[in-house]
Amino acid sequence: MASPKHSHHRASAAPPASSNSNSKHMSNSKQHARATKQRPLSLRRAMLHSFVCFLVGLLTGFAPSDWTDAASRAAVHANAAATAQVFRALHAMNNTAAAGALGHLLTLQHYQSYQQQGKQQQQQPPLDLVVVVTTTTTSTGLSERERRSAGLTRTAHALRLVSPPVVWLVVESAREAGPTARLLRRTGVVYRHLTYGENFTSEAWEEERHHQRNQALAHIEQHRLRGVVLFAGLADVYDVRLLEHLRRIRTVGAWPVATVWEQEKRVAVEGPVCTTAGTGTATAAWFSVSASEEAASTSPSPPVMTDDSVHGFAFASDLLWDPARWDRFPTSEPDQSQDSIKFVQRLVVADYNKTRPIPEYSNCSQIMVWRVDTTLL
Repeated sequence: MASPKHSHHRASAAPPASSNSNSKHMSNSKQHARATKQRPLSLRRAMLHSFVCFLVGLLTGFAPSDWTDAASRAAVHANAAATAQVFRALHAMNNTAAAGALGHLLTLQHYQSYQQQGKQQQQQPPLDLVVVVTTTTTSTGLSERERRSAGLTRTAHALRLVSPPVVWLVVESAREAGPTARLLRRTGVVYRHLTYGENFTSEAWEEERHHQRNQALAHIEQHRLRGVVLFAGLADVYDVRLLEHLRRIRTVGAWPVATVWEQEKRVAVEGPVCTTAGTGTATAAWFSVSASEEAASTSPSPPVMTDDSVHGFAFASDLLWDPARWDRFPTSEPDQSQDSIKFVQRLVVADYNKTRPIPEYSNCSQIMVWRVDTTLL
């Protein structure tokens, strides 16, 4: 049985439970009151919205017909503009696809044509080598060195216009090779600078030039430079067609040359006389005419036994190591077979009827080389 002390404690603890239930009841009543207040507010908003919509519809019905038509036309134009924009976008996409396809087709065609050109170039034989030989004389002063540099520069500019392969052989005394070597390095032409140790006086310039040409021909023969050999003097001015047509020579070629004497103010022209046969143009004789002469003189073959006559000829280099070369000299001249330049001169005289005129289409009537100043040679 509980003691009076404990029962009194429990009795005093009971009132807080009733107070909590009262507070809960009061909070529920407040929430209900708020909900009842919010319901008329929502109803009012819905009614206001309906009234506004009704008013807009009423005003639209009483509005003039022009406004309605304008609105419909605006809608139609907007739809048309949107449709046109869509069609333009589709058209642009089609054009882009077509352009891409066309570009791809053109690229493919270009690649195929490039392959065909490459195959044709592979099938075509390579161009023959052009070997240009230039001799220089021993300079005796500053003016002669400057004139020689000018002649080398002019020849280099002419050779740069020729389709490769081209090799330029410049023959010079070893004691004067320094300035020329520096000049040749700046020309942009494939060259070989040949030097020799022999000394020649200025009076023996013809003997020195003969020696230089033999040095060049010995280099060609030793290294088997197969091609067409041209003797180019420092005073020579060339027609570009000559340098391109040299590759058509198989044995010997010839062309007209005009020589100008600066001091004497005289001009002379010499070259082959051509005839047209069924097989083409062929050389029949040699002519020489001067401005002081009334008529030209002709001869069956060119007078090539002088050193200056080599400027009107070119020959195939493989003739230098042809085994038949030794049969062209009689046994009474054993030393002549070692002189390459004399061998070439003899070959030109012996086979002149086989000489190819350059250019063929002009019937040997066009001057291919001008010798402006014979002091340079």
